[in-house]
Amino acid sequence: MTSIKYLFIFINLVVFTVFAEQPDSNGNIKLYTLNCGTLDVLDMKDLSIGDEYQGQKTELVNPCFLIRHPKGDLLWDTGHIDSLADTADGNLSGVWHSKLATKLIPQLKQLGITPTDIDYLSLSHIHPDHAGNANKFSDSTFIVNKLEQEYMFTEQTYSMFGANYSALKNSNTITFETQYDVFNDETVVIKSMPGHTPGSSVLLIKLNNSGSILLSGDLYIHQQGRELSTMFKYNVDKNLAVNSRVEFENLAKKENARVIIQHEKQHFDNLPKFPNFLD
Repeated sequence: MTSIKYLFIFINLVVFTVFAEQPDSNGNIKLYTLNCGTLDVLDMKDLSIGDEYQGQKTELVNPCFLIRHPKGDLLWDTGHIDSLADTADGNLSGVWHSKLATKLIPQLKQLGITPTDIDYLSLSHIHPDHAGNANKFSDSTFIVNKLEQEYMFTEQTYSMFGANYSALKNSNTITFETQYDVFNDETVVIKSMPGHTPGSSVLLIKLNNSGSILLSGDLYIHQQGRELSTMFKYNVDKNLAVNSRVEFENLAKKENARVIIQHEKQHFDNLPKFPNFLD
């Protein structure tokens, strides 16, 4: 009888855990911040076309975001490729030292989620620190700005970055031009904010308790850059980036949104530590 009793307790615990990990059927949206690596910048000179940061160092973060909506799950950015965690000291490329301590797929597994469970995948843009694990989500519906899709499969761009997202070529794909309302209820909206890349985007999420959250992609790289209006050297079009920043700030003001600059460590540290979430 004792063993049967413990069996029933175990089953009840499993049922409760699985139920708790499902998208909220009562209409609540959950925003999880996953640790998808770091970027130690050995010289910040590339963070501005001027010389404001010459010789300075900084540590950037590189999160991914999971949005659990009653109608499905959206993964926003996929971070450094998981295999980077198997390299003891990460990867050094110029002034950029990329490191990964915790793989994305095992983090999702903590919520009982596998890559095939993710309904929608969207990338703020297709650079490797934001698209490293994209191939693992080729079964998801890929939501992408039309210009970004064209850019990612040009010969030059694909030869540099395509190994990370090549499988998306055959994914079910939704393209958009200015914005896309993921769940058709204005709670999770992808907004085109080009300049860093031709079709780079930001994400607006409206949460019941925490209000509006605005994820920056690489429109801004760090908080100081936002304050000083410095311009990242690797933007493909400075003028487009300037215009997008005006649109971004207007949107943040209109929605009274909490701005999360995705690479800003302080912003990351102030978010709930996974597997906790905002709702």
